[in-house]
Amino acid sequence: MPDRPQVKYPFEFDGRWVLRYHVPYTVQHDGLPHRIVATVFAQPSVHGRIQVSCEGRPPVEYDGLTAGDTVDITGDTWRVAEVDYRTRVVLERPTEVVAEQESGVQAGE
Repeated sequence: MPDRPQVKYPFEFDGRWVLRYHVPYTVQHDGLPHRIVATVFAQPSVHGRIQVSCEGRPPVEYDGLTAGDTVDITGDTWRVAEVDYRTRVVLERPTEVVAEQESGVQAGE
């Protein structure tokens, strides 16, 4: 795999990241592995929870997530696109972040 580029979010595709229900994802950030797990609930209405943990650091938890909410995972902002009961939480890059990446221009330049 040496010719394969290292990517921070290996499960991201076209700016979207589908977090499957109760499937742990590992992301490398600042030289440490971070574990991300999504859970989806039906009561009182369908909503998601994302837990981000890293050994030696307090876990970060985002609860009550519905479409349109934003979360910060390892320093990057994601917008919740979909929450499907007991199936998945779909994250996508906010529009302004995708536009910056495509143009190669960073905010403030």
